[in-house]
Amino acid sequence: MAEREPSSTTWQQGMPEAGAAACGNADASRAALDILEGGGNAIDAAVAAAYVMGTVEPLDSGIGAGGFMIMHDAASGKTESVDFLGVAPMAASYELYPSMGAGNDYIIRVKGRENERGHRSVGVPGTVRGLGEAQAKFGKLAMADVLEPAITLAEGGFKVGHKAALRMARTEELLNFTEATRKLLLKPDGSLYRAGEEMANPEYGQSLRMIAHDGPDCFYKGALADLLLAEMEAHNGFLSRADLENYEAIWRAPATARFKGHDVATMAPPSSGGLVFAGLAALERESVTDGAHYDLLAGAMLEMFRKRAAGYGDPAFVKVATGESSETTSLAVIDKDGNAACITYSNNNHSGVVLPGTGILLNNQMMLFSPWPGNPNEVVGGKRPVSSMMPSLMFRDGKVRMAIGASGSTRIPTSIMQVLFNSLVLGDNLPDAVGRARLHAETEMLLADAELEETVADIAEARKLQLKLSPGRDPMLASVQAVAVNDDGTMAAVGDPRARASGMVR
Repeated sequence: MAEREPSSTTWQQGMPEAGAAACGNADASRAALDILEGGGNAIDAAVAAAYVMGTVEPLDSGIGAGGFMIMHDAASGKTESVDFLGVAPMAASYELYPSMGAGNDYIIRVKGRENERGHRSVGVPGTVRGLGEAQAKFGKLAMADVLEPAITLAEGGFKVGHKAALRMARTEELLNFTEATRKLLLKPDGSLYRAGEEMANPEYGQSLRMIAHDGPDCFYKGALADLLLAEMEAHNGFLSRADLENYEAIWRAPATARFKGHDVATMAPPSSGGLVFAGLAALERESVTDGAHYDLLAGAMLEMFRKRAAGYGDPAFVKVATGESSETTSLAVIDKDGNAACITYSNNNHSGVVLPGTGILLNNQMMLFSPWPGNPNEVVGGKRPVSSMMPSLMFRDGKVRMAIGASGSTRIPTSIMQVLFNSLVLGDNLPDAVGRARLHAETEMLLADAELEETVADIAEARKLQLKLSPGRDPMLASVQAVAVNDDGTMAAVGDPRARASGMVR
């Protein structure tokens, strides 16, 4: 069994007695492994870790968020996925106006930025319904046991992590949006929390206790629903009682593919995960050398986004301001019995609205839609937006060999593509595969870690792309969390060092 490491450890490898977990924060990894040691399986552990992430990194995820989960039950051999994305309220509608962007480009904007911030930016949150159904279907423990780690941290306090502090600093203006938001996310003197400082959210703990006691319906039909609807009505939000009561998590057959002797299960549309494996399959036919592979990857990325853009309408006629945020939570768990789960979920960038008395920060997932009518991703009541989130599982000979997911907007698919390429084509071990420098090619832009400048400058010139370099290893180029099962039965768990994330084996 691997030794227990300090919270700064981003990866571990060892022979598991319980399993392995990779999360964006060490509190979540520890919670997952505690659940496994307490008799839970990977599905229980992943749901527990997801709720912990919503507690300790509240801007990125939580009760007010939505996303995807993919899971494998070893006893039955079933692999299933659940879509719990936020959906557009039935009354959602925005007034648009034309504007000129910073580069003198023509952009359609939403009046008052109502799709970006505030009560009208909130999509129907899916977290409680989706995670509740997944845990009830495949988990072993009572929901109260699964929620206990998050409740303990919310009520007893926790240390603010590196990424959480970074996020709060980058959205400081939005943290002043409402009195409840200021009360929760800023210190009494109005200053920001810094990494390592103590923070708590006892009202969130009480909300979790209500879910543990009353089940998911308390959020959609019960006491929490009443509080949410009162807040929406008071501030002219779109969300209605019918929107909440009619919300459903959707169980979807995973999208499947095959790459380098592995069977892959990832999220079906509205996720764009399947395009990643199509891109990897195309690269499998190429002659690859280490170092020269970045141009091949850039080409695969551009083709992937070309196919994806075909579902958004013709960008040659108008550039639409879209807003898929890089602020997401992703985590992966595999237990000793071969059960596995991977969750990616998000508040998008968050609305700036904390529901008073609950500690719940609400999403701004309406920003994921295109506000321009007449395209496949337009705002329609009851609709789910297109998403880059793609929690995935990889199998060999019918057994899970890897669970992998990432946070980071459109850099999610490109980062996962690179990590899998590094691992399965270049032969990197998992820590090295996650740790390599990355690039991201999309439409007319090439974003890359600054250390790749000499390599990517020629790629950008040859492909006529605007080059932007990212200094250091910023999580802007995505944060990947992955757990792998090695041939000798050991497990490797890697939390992306970009986000000072956490991988643990126990």
